[in-house]
Amino acid sequence: MVRRRITGGLAVLVVLIGVLVTLSLRIQVARPNPIVGAAPIGNPRWGIAVDSRLGRAFILDDGVREQQVTVSNGGWSSSSSSSYAFGAGTPSNKVHVIDTRTGRLVKTLDVPQTVQSLTVDEVTNRIFAFDQGQVDVLDARSGASLGVAPFSGNPDDVNDYAAVSLVDTRSGQLFATTSQSTNEPVDQHLLLLDGRTGKTLRNLTFPHGSAATSTGPNGTTPTYYASLSLALDERAGRLYVFNTNGQMRSVDTKSGRLLGARRLPAALWGAQVDERTGRVFAFAVRQTHSSRGWQRPLVTLVILDPRTGTTQRIMSTYGEPAFDEAANRLFILDGARRVVSIRDGTSGRLVRAVPLGAISIRLLLDAPHHRALVTAVKGYNPATLDARVAVLDTRTGALLRTLPLPAGQLGYGIYAMAVDTGSGHLVTTYDTMSSGTPDRYSWIPRWLRARLPWVPPPPPPLGPNQRIITHTALTLDPS
Repeated sequence: MVRRRITGGLAVLVVLIGVLVTLSLRIQVARPNPIVGAAPIGNPRWGIAVDSRLGRAFILDDGVREQQVTVSNGGWSSSSSSSYAFGAGTPSNKVHVIDTRTGRLVKTLDVPQTVQSLTVDEVTNRIFAFDQGQVDVLDARSGASLGVAPFSGNPDDVNDYAAVSLVDTRSGQLFATTSQSTNEPVDQHLLLLDGRTGKTLRNLTFPHGSAATSTGPNGTTPTYYASLSLALDERAGRLYVFNTNGQMRSVDTKSGRLLGARRLPAALWGAQVDERTGRVFAFAVRQTHSSRGWQRPLVTLVILDPRTGTTQRIMSTYGEPAFDEAANRLFILDGARRVVSIRDGTSGRLVRAVPLGAISIRLLLDAPHHRALVTAVKGYNPATLDARVAVLDTRTGALLRTLPLPAGQLGYGIYAMAVDTGSGHLVTTYDTMSSGTPDRYSWIPRWLRARLPWVPPPPPPLGPNQRIITHTALTLDPS
């Protein structure tokens, strides 16, 4: 009798252990939902700024929640025919503040319609909203305005806008460049701004960029692209400024004083600095002409020694490089072969090529969590587009996992992305196309709705080729 009870107890124990092991395996296999949160926004502008210390992401958009577009048979949208926003007369720019830990929308700030870009200083917790002719300084915690400072490379031209901006966390200063596209040679400007007030401390002038020609009804017309590319070496206190004529100039980050200039074999852009060695990774762009006279750029990734001006060719590629200083690895998108090339940061030697099986779009590094995040897409039709984020281990190059993305309309969504290195969460945006706009007030009778001024009118009817695009800010946990 006792033996039977012991045997029965052992059998029950074995069954329980088996159940627990099975559940444990299922829990390990079934990963949690990577989507942390989603928040509706308007039509986003380029880029997302993140303050990892506060755990906040800042997204600039034009304030239009629903955008009406005309689509072709393939599902692609042509130029917007009109914009429609519930309860909005004249759309104005918005800055949406997203909690990167929860993905929730914390608040929405109003900024001038002409604001072009945002930069965040994690040391002073300031948001710099670059406007045409001024920079608006906001408190990253509360969103309160801290002042407005004049901003213009050319005081006589209000069309100047900030194209590139970098924060020097050691000196507490901000560097910004203005950009124009004109038919006449214009100077290029580098502005040194105070990191607390946004006041312009120095305005450095550079010669105009090279001209590209285009042929139209009135003959050949030159177009000058007045833009500069910047690379910051905080450890050495140097800012490297590259123009489209193939020149490099060094600037002292504290004083803003020009230290020297070098002529390079080719114009460089998309530069990043290895602060341990002082070397610069950048793209060399050479313009060539095809048999039909079109200009086609040849893009080559190079290693530059700023002290001597010598360059070492690595590979022909497309997409900005990302350098992990701790791992001494260079991560490069190779869209032609649909792989991520991982190269040694010293020699440029290929260490590993990680196949993605999709067209890579954007790559970000999260160095504290040893992760490289790559957005990639399969297909070309927005209706069947497969978009996802590939997560790589920066130490081994191993592909850890892929996270599906709601692709929707292929547009700004898979380009705008930023990582919070504190939580490790990724913030991106995506677009969704629908054949109509939901009417939240359809339950109100028409005769009553017409007498309620605070209730918006019904959405306008859509034609057979018209669609409504809405936009969402998505926060993902890549772990």
